[in-house]
Amino acid sequence: MGYNTNFEMGLKELEIVEDALRFRLNQLSKSSSSNAKTCLTGKKEISEIQSVLGSLHNQKLWYRPTDTPYVSG
Repeated sequence: MGYNTNFEMGLKELEIVEDALRFRLNQLSKSSSSNAKTCLTGKKEISEIQSVLGSLHNQKLWYRPTDTPYVSG
C-alpha cells in the first residue's frame, strides 16, 4: 500500500493550515533559547515550515484579469 499523493482541500481548510503554520513560525521566531540543541531543532523546524509554505504558495493559481492591462500594486 502506498501513500496518498492527492489531497482535496477547500480554500478555507487551506487557509487554516497556512495560518497555523505561520502562527507556529511566529512562535519559533520569537523564542530565544539558551539551549543549543533546542535552538538547532527550532531552526530546523523553521526551515521545514518555510519550505511547506513555499510549496503551498507555488501551487496556487493567482487571479489576473485578462481583459485589461495588468498593473501590479
